[in-house]
Amino acid sequence: MTRRLLAAGAFAGSIFCTHAASAADQWVSRPITLPRATFAFDAGLGVSHLGLGNDVSITGAGANLEGAVGITSHIQLGVRTGIRAGADGKALGADAYGRLFDSLTYGVGRDTLANPEISLRGAIVRTEVVELALDGRTWLPVEPGTRPGILFGVPVLIHLGGLARLDMGGYALLVTTNPVQGGILVPVDVWFQPTRKLWLGPLTGLRFRKNGTDLRAGFGLGYQLASFVDFKTQFVFPQINQDDGRREFGFGAGVQIRIE
Repeated sequence: MTRRLLAAGAFAGSIFCTHAASAADQWVSRPITLPRATFAFDAGLGVSHLGLGNDVSITGAGANLEGAVGITSHIQLGVRTGIRAGADGKALGADAYGRLFDSLTYGVGRDTLANPEISLRGAIVRTEVVELALDGRTWLPVEPGTRPGILFGVPVLIHLGGLARLDMGGYALLVTTNPVQGGILVPVDVWFQPTRKLWLGPLTGLRFRKNGTDLRAGFGLGYQLASFVDFKTQFVFPQINQDDGRREFGFGAGVQIRIE
């Protein structure tokens, strides 16, 4: 009986370890979509600062809340919204800085509750080195003064062994204002994995719009607190190439919890 119990315990332990390992893939090895029947919940706090000149500045805070689920191993569905605190948090859209490692936040206004966003991502190429997906996003324009729109693009992950990963892609933005507004977005982030639980790297990207080009520059860092919990933080200048681009920046920190 003792041997049977030990054998059963060893078998259960092996199953648990296998499950934990699948949930504990290091950051640079994670796929472009969530595994089937895996839920991910993110909560992030964002703080935004804007210098107005003559030693005058405003600082606002907000929170980002989002969730996603792997419908299949190749299709992921997500929703998100944001909450801004006070007049400065609304004016600066501070919740965007709490959307960690994702700069694609558009179609929102300056109300307390941000327009809910719905996203759908489908992986169409998946190899050990290169992954490619189709990504579509839209939002419900419940905030005053906002209009419907879509954001559609092709995200790409390039895995460089277990040491690094390149996150990039191209997106087209269309907002049904009068006249119609749009732009082309090209995020480019580089992640390095010095240890199994720690990752870090530069956050960059370009936004091409009718009146010019914006260059995003920042830095992100993450740490895997447990097999199902990540801590993430970032510091970002959204328009560092503009004349007053260094006057606007933001910081974000939060956690992701995954359930399989």
